[in-house]
Amino acid sequence: MSSTPDPRAILNAWLAGSYVRADGQPVAGHAWDEDTVYRYTTALANWPVYAAGQEPRDQSWFAYIGPQVWQFTADDIRTWAEELTNQDGTPISQPARARAASAVRSFYKHCEDALGATFRRLPRRSQLVGALPAPDQKLLSRDQMEALRSAADGYRGPMPERARLAVYLVLAGLRPGQAIGLSLLQVQRHDQNAPTWRLPAKNNSASAVAGPEPIPMPVVWALDDYLPVRTWRPPHSTESTGPVLVSRLGRGLDRVTFPKLIRAVAATHRFLAEDAAGLSPDLIARSPSPFAA
Repeated sequence: MSSTPDPRAILNAWLAGSYVRADGQPVAGHAWDEDTVYRYTTALANWPVYAAGQEPRDQSWFAYIGPQVWQFTADDIRTWAEELTNQDGTPISQPARARAASAVRSFYKHCEDALGATFRRLPRRSQLVGALPAPDQKLLSRDQMEALRSAADGYRGPMPERARLAVYLVLAGLRPGQAIGLSLLQVQRHDQNAPTWRLPAKNNSASAVAGPEPIPMPVVWALDDYLPVRTWRPPHSTESTGPVLVSRLGRGLDRVTFPKLIRAVAATHRFLAEDAAGLSPDLIARSPSPFAA
């Protein structure tokens, strides 16, 4: 980069959901949940340690890397992550270490979009902190996934077409942030026999999208049923732009409303009703998709 921008200012603008991309396009209104904002701010800009018998210190990435913030190496991230502790100075867990490394990677991926920078030193998270232990939570069975699909097809609550599409998106493997962030402009319908979408990336960057991927045809059919009744309202959305999933006022769904919607649908099926209140959209997205070949 020809200049040395302030990394803290970039982080604050990113988390506030308002910044200007390198190509001059403004980006605004990205939905961040409070937990993610806290986690990213802590890992990158303010991670205090109050170890007994020691002066308080900041172990955040910016404090660690200092003037080398734009000339770091993968080994810098790896060493930093290995030395992280809790606020009392005790070692942090491996999942917490992985989340911290992911926050750093996500920040620099955002900088590529916001600054037009290129960072060739960003290995995968597993190469930085090692593989994570397998999660204790079991995936949903195929019967449970089919039951959820059946519940979505038969749902008769508020805005049933939207509810069905929302469930179909997670059944197709979209994580909650991807489903919420999906916009109409990212859905390509030029080839009706092979429609594609460019899914939002999983790093919380509103404008970062992956390459074109085929859309499962059941999702296409659910989308076709929903679009004629989609409640778009300027300035938040229009008939052809804005989030795919919107509220009655045309705003995109948030990270609180979306799981509530999924659970409301699941609660209507007798096979899922007992566990619906604790059902995680993220768990659904990681379970075997009923749309898979």
